[in-house]
Order: sequence, then structure tokens, then C-alpha cells
Amino acid sequence: MNEPQTGKKIAQILDQGLDNIRQGTLDRLQSARSASLENYHPAETIVNVGGASVRSGHEWHLKRGRFVSLVSLLLALMGIVYWQSLQGDENEDIDIMLLVDDLPVNAYLDNEFETWLEGS
Repeated sequence: MNEPQTGKKIAQILDQGLDNIRQGTLDRLQSARSASLENYHPAETIVNVGGASVRSGHEWHLKRGRFVSLVSLLLALMGIVYWQSLQGDENEDIDIMLLVDDLPVNAYLDNEFETWLEGS
């Protein structure tokens, strides 16, 4: 019997109701239910804190997750700042090349100097 057929058979039995079940079976089911309820101790309870539900006993998972996220974010930001500091300023290289070049001072004062720079 495959899974869908088994499911259909179980559904048919459940649809019949409790009328066809023997009293001895009902008594055993009731005693098993009572025993399981007596032995049941919830491992965690749900506490509602500020609109957010938190499972007691496992708050440290949430705190640890937030801490790891915060540390990861800070490390990423520090990496970005460090990487940008290594890149340097592009204009800095151009300024150094212009200052080292042997152009006369009048060339720097000329209004069309930028046009000459773009052409070369």
C-alpha cells in the first residue's frame, strides 16, 4: 500500500468516529493520554517581550546572533575603510606629475592649459 492509499484508509477510519471502537481500546487510549500529560514538561515557554515573542531558555541564541551580526558589520566597515585608505587619491598622482614636470610657470597660468592637458 502506498502513502496516499494509507492516508485515505486512515481518513476513512477517522471519519467513522468513536462509535466502532471497543471500550477497552478507548480506556487504553485515555490512560495513555493521561500518562503522557502527567509526564509532559515543556522545555521552553514563550514570553512576549515588547511585541516580540522570545522562547525562554534560548534567549542567548538571539543575543549571540545579534552579537555576531554586529561584529561582522563592524569588521566589514573596518575593511572598507582600510581598503579605501590604500587606494589613495587619484588627483594626488596627477598633482605630483604636474609639479615634477619641466613646464614653465607661464604654462600653468595660461587659461587654455586645461585644454592642452586633455589633448595630451
